[in-house]
Amino acid sequence: MTNDLVEFATDTDVFLLIGTNTSECHPIIAMQMQRGLQRGAKMIVVDPKRTDMAKKADIYLQIPIGANIKTLNTMMHVIIAENLQDSEFIEKYSEGFEYLKEAVKDFTPERFERETGIKKELIIEAARMYAKAGAAAICYTMGITQFSDGTSNVFSLSNLAVLTGNLGKKGAGVNPLRGQNNVQGACDMGALPNVIPAGAVNSPYAQEQARKVWHFELNPVPGFKLTQAPDKMDSGELKVLYVYGENPVMSDPWTEHFVHAVHHLDCFIVQDLFFTESAHKADVVLPAACWGEKDGTFINTSRRVQRTRKASEPVSGVEPDWKVVCNIANRMGLEGFDFASPEQIWNELRELMPKFFGGISYYRLGKLGGISWPCPDEEHPGTPVLYADHKSMLPGGKFRFAPVLYLDDKNERAKAEAEFRAKMNIPEGYPVGSGALSEVPDEVYPCLFTTGRKVYHYHTGTMTRECPALEYGAGIEGALIEVSPDIARERELEEGCYALVQNKRGQIAAKLRVNPDLKEGTIFTTFHYSEADGNELANAGDPDPLSGITPLKMTIANIRRLSEEEFIKFREQNEMSMHSANPYLSPVRA
Repeated sequence: MTNDLVEFATDTDVFLLIGTNTSECHPIIAMQMQRGLQRGAKMIVVDPKRTDMAKKADIYLQIPIGANIKTLNTMMHVIIAENLQDSEFIEKYSEGFEYLKEAVKDFTPERFERETGIKKELIIEAARMYAKAGAAAICYTMGITQFSDGTSNVFSLSNLAVLTGNLGKKGAGVNPLRGQNNVQGACDMGALPNVIPAGAVNSPYAQEQARKVWHFELNPVPGFKLTQAPDKMDSGELKVLYVYGENPVMSDPWTEHFVHAVHHLDCFIVQDLFFTESAHKADVVLPAACWGEKDGTFINTSRRVQRTRKASEPVSGVEPDWKVVCNIANRMGLEGFDFASPEQIWNELRELMPKFFGGISYYRLGKLGGISWPCPDEEHPGTPVLYADHKSMLPGGKFRFAPVLYLDDKNERAKAEAEFRAKMNIPEGYPVGSGALSEVPDEVYPCLFTTGRKVYHYHTGTMTRECPALEYGAGIEGALIEVSPDIARERELEEGCYALVQNKRGQIAAKLRVNPDLKEGTIFTTFHYSEADGNELANAGDPDPLSGITPLKMTIANIRRLSEEEFIKFREQNEMSMHSANPYLSPVRA
């Protein structure tokens, strides 16, 4: 996040929530937003599902799944057409405005109404509300990023913020709401295929820091992305998979593909608190300590580093994650893993990233409670608001407008980008994005399918489904398949009946709920329940060309009614397949 969470309560004038069900997925952050609304802030929500936040919004745009770029480009078209952009900010602190202007010129409100079914007056009002705000905050999550054009979606959000000067001031910014309490921290620690804590593995600075702190030459070749892992396992290129704090048997797209690929590994290691679905497939299972059983630091979604302290001892034989990793490394004869405490590890990180963490010591964290990076020295207070000096981290210090195109055919994206680059004489290396639907509904699979969460459960339910109170609160019916009323009418589906959703990758069955809050033609479910995991149907192909993420939030599917007898039989077969070498026998291979 470019800004601090507390600013939502005190400084934000307008919230733009897009691709985030904040009240159910980030309830603590939603409380800060609620305080802002009580103070008089306005809210725009863009989502195919009328969420609780959408019901509180001043403007709600119920777009079709995958229409993010259309929406954002239309807002920017209106802002430029009505001269609502921050011209001074653009002139002083940005480059590439002419590229953006050309990219959005055809995204008229009339076209938006034609293609989304949303009245043009609403998108015009949303653009005006955002542009005229003193401080407008963009907040987004997986409903933006988990698409084959997810990076371009984020480009569009950044363009909107730069266009209106909503960077470098309190209550504004571009704010990805990260998932768990230390997802930001994991990324900062280099838990990515192309970086170490000092930066990109092929950057001269990271290479030099590795030599200086770690005393070895860093391999400059980036690793492969997580979404590539199943294919690498299938081919034999990936031989060992060590998973901790994750449940890929349920969380990966097209779970059948992952489960089959696991059987080609030489060794599959899972380290977790509970015996998860992934642990059932593992060759080695290592017990893990929970957050209250270990010391260390967390870095939250707004870059705030905080201490976590051990509250109780784990059961005998259980060690914190860092110690388990060090023990394995030492037994392998590797050097550099002789740490005695989390503080020693943190101090090494401070050496690797002095500009970001140099001033964040355990002593200061204990005294101040938390510090936001970057914090280069121990006199520095931390940086709750990024870009307060209006300088980007790019060479030259200016923010870049990355023009984003939209195509009807996903296969035309690369060609369209190249043609636009040539037309506008855009230099090589300057970002140009594009978007398109990864799959288009057809006669066989006429519905759009997406997934989300319940407030009572978190992701694959590894911890929350172990808590009876949360399991009860989520509903005794467990997994539900939700459909928009038009689908229910067309397929003669009734509330409470059993239904089967299937596509070319998989199939799930559960009780049905008719949900009037869903956009027409939409099927929705969660991925909390192994009995009916929505990710079984998710597309594992069509990755985003930059991030490699696949379109987990959009696929096509069909739905039909099941009798109670058919449902029971399906569930029994599904349970047996979970523990076999040939699980999830899909109707058609992808």
